[in-house]
Amino acid sequence: MPEPSSSKLIPHVDEPPTCDGGGESSGDFSELDLSGSALFDSSGHKAATVTEDHSEPMPEQLGDYALKEKLGSGGMGQVFLAEHVRMQRTVALKMLPGQLMKDQQAVDRFYEEIRAASRVLHPNIVAAFDAGEDHGIHYLAMEYVDGMTLTNMVATRGPLSVGEAASIIRQASMGLLHAHRAGIIHRDVKPGNIMRSKDGTVKVLDLGLARISTAGLTTRHPAVLAAQKADSATKDIVNARPAKGRLVGTLSFMSPEQLEDADTADSRSDIYSLGATMYFLLTGQPPFTGEYLEQVYGHRHGEIPDLMQVRRDVDMQFANLFRRMMAKKPHARYTSLDEVIEDLGEYADKTNEPQWLAEFALRQPIGEGSTFVGGSTSAHIANVLAFDMGMFYAAAAEASPQGGVNTLYAGGEKRPLFRMSIGSDANQLFFGDEAMKRRATHSKSLVHCLPMYIGKQFVERPIAGQKCPPEVLLALLLKRLARNAWHLEGTPAAVAITVPSSYDQLHRQSILQAAQMAGLKTVRLIDRSVAAAQSLLLPPVAESARSEVAMTSLDTSTDQNILFLGLTGQGTDAAVFHRDASRMKQISTAGHWHTGTLPWMQRLVDMAAATFQKNHGVDPRKSTQAPRLQIACETAMHSLMLMPTTKVTLEIGGVEQTVTLVRSEWLQACEDLVDGVRKAIKSACHYASLSRKRIDRIVTLGPLLRLNEIRSEILRGLNEQIVVQVVDRTDVARGAAACLASELPGRGSIAMPPQSVTSQTIGILVEAPQGRRRIMPIVPRGTALPARTNRRLTVGDTQETMALSLVETAGVKRDDWHSLGRYDFKIDPVAHGQESRYRMIGFEVNVNGMLIVRAQTPGMPGSTRLGTLPKPMLSEEEIATWTRWVDKFD
Repeated sequence: MPEPSSSKLIPHVDEPPTCDGGGESSGDFSELDLSGSALFDSSGHKAATVTEDHSEPMPEQLGDYALKEKLGSGGMGQVFLAEHVRMQRTVALKMLPGQLMKDQQAVDRFYEEIRAASRVLHPNIVAAFDAGEDHGIHYLAMEYVDGMTLTNMVATRGPLSVGEAASIIRQASMGLLHAHRAGIIHRDVKPGNIMRSKDGTVKVLDLGLARISTAGLTTRHPAVLAAQKADSATKDIVNARPAKGRLVGTLSFMSPEQLEDADTADSRSDIYSLGATMYFLLTGQPPFTGEYLEQVYGHRHGEIPDLMQVRRDVDMQFANLFRRMMAKKPHARYTSLDEVIEDLGEYADKTNEPQWLAEFALRQPIGEGSTFVGGSTSAHIANVLAFDMGMFYAAAAEASPQGGVNTLYAGGEKRPLFRMSIGSDANQLFFGDEAMKRRATHSKSLVHCLPMYIGKQFVERPIAGQKCPPEVLLALLLKRLARNAWHLEGTPAAVAITVPSSYDQLHRQSILQAAQMAGLKTVRLIDRSVAAAQSLLLPPVAESARSEVAMTSLDTSTDQNILFLGLTGQGTDAAVFHRDASRMKQISTAGHWHTGTLPWMQRLVDMAAATFQKNHGVDPRKSTQAPRLQIACETAMHSLMLMPTTKVTLEIGGVEQTVTLVRSEWLQACEDLVDGVRKAIKSACHYASLSRKRIDRIVTLGPLLRLNEIRSEILRGLNEQIVVQVVDRTDVARGAAACLASELPGRGSIAMPPQSVTSQTIGILVEAPQGRRRIMPIVPRGTALPARTNRRLTVGDTQETMALSLVETAGVKRDDWHSLGRYDFKIDPVAHGQESRYRMIGFEVNVNGMLIVRAQTPGMPGSTRLGTLPKPMLSEEEIATWTRWVDKFD
């Protein structure tokens, strides 16, 4: 072991003094370094030597410990390097400074710290070996750590890599989680209270401000039993804590609720402080700086720093992880540190971690895989693939985080669009245009418009002799899409798939299951409106002269309010965005997947059938001509986009007969559909709290919206001179690729990733008095993603089970609800007492729009991820079976 530094410590440069009452410093220095290395200030120079207090000379030995030299001092004690005379074990011996030896409250607090430290034993916590009194001196023998504090590490080396910071915070989380499970809240987590030893082990130290928390712990928990058996002096100390309104902790890393009342701080306060510590490791400064009041305001009201703007090597998932740790409200943070440990595991650089941790990790169960890009953000940068997958067609694009975004040939053979259809003849499959050619003669072995089947157990028409779930057929199409479009070496690092903003949990689950069976393991769902809006920030492509205005990149020098309006086969999509200098932000969404172009097509089919009935006495819908009528009307609909009339010809009674369809008559039959689109625009503006007159630009997607008769009616009430920009599927695919690439590290010139919001409200079904039921919203629509909240749910004294029923908004107007399912918890009052009658439930809607629910075990801070709701259409066993079937057609 190297010789320890002689009387060196860091003056408090980058952190204000630890406070414990009245906002005053509890000592000249707030940081103790129990290391064997020299200490440095924030500029990297050695700190000033601490002047020894010679008024009361220290003895050469205290109890069984021979004192060697002083390591440092702080408000609650001096620390000496010492050695146990018989065991010859080197320790850090902490003792009260001489002026506090006669202060009974200081002595009591010192022993409170000792009792707290003695209740935890974990590799990531500085161990307490012994305590005693000798020569009138109270001392604590602690583990000696051969390393340095995080403050010193950053002062010496500068900001750390993402992987190294994640590894350090992950280890610290392991130690703190162990303390939390013992009922101990640290309350002063900061870089100066975390050390890393030379073997890579991270140690949490200084439980001096920790308190025993019996809330939520069963009476059988050993830590609580020990606390209950503590002497009356301990109770006096607890009662003597600083009154409400006096700070306890270190301001630069203190949670907002700890600023209000230190005694209300719980494990989530430590999570906040740990997030602030991670920010320090990545930037070299706390998240909020300035004078005292500026820091207080920052913690309470300041905007959480965006790590993606601070560092280019941070991806969006890691930035969201940090934001969740530092959420202002405790209920919006992680429920427990076990969740933090799991999420940080994807980024932690294992290179410098101790061997014991690697061996420990091998014995741990593997957690659920992420649906997004895993691994360290410092990993290699690779191109990503994106699909805009609609009802009738799909487009593809690829992007590099350095800035390149290119359209791919989704249909193969230099065709930018892929027809979303699949057919079969025996075991031979046909895709796209080739499948559609067989439609008139082999309609019973052809499936198209697959998204409309989501929610059904099977598609009735068999493919390759099998009646398949729609997810399986979508998997076949996705696999063919990837084969057509992706020509780079290897598989894409990640794949983005667009979905209507209105898609609910069931629809999003089905798309993810289809992607899984297609072999696309890393998938990001992106709202189509978001991808379309982000495409405005891309350089125009050469063939974009189709728009009413030139396809030019959006001017980001001024703020703009943008309305996206999509009318496609998958539904009506309306969304309001605000674009400022930093990023595109979705504010609200409206529309529904039941209100797309299919009803418009059906009106045209009905009109043609009625005309044939009137002119020729035959309704083709009730004859063998039904498939031909559908095909002919699809062609006619495209013609009516260009001409006021068109003709439809069918074979009636062996003779070809023709009818004429008039665009004005068709649109008159669709007046209610036009009104529905107008209402979607009004709803989106209403939930954005924005007048339609304040919209600066409109982005439209879908051929119907190019018709002047439709567009002028739908956009009535907006500024007449407003810029209307038309995008198509290839633009949306490019926007989706840019969105995904912007979420990865090393973004280059790509714009910041857009922010999206929840499109549905998630709620809890609550039993009201007299047997009535009401719905309590948990995650309202329009909440920025990822959304997170925690709720404590309690049941009555006589109930033996707790049922948690979840619901989601549904219907075209989103004023109805449908059930997502329920969870049942067994109440065991014999084992856990009255504490078993509550559950702390964490609700999260992640960046894919998917709901994740966790339940906290009674008496423990850890949480368990509950099963997916609604129940997925396919089980994991069924997915494995169908994946093997899909792979047969490679």
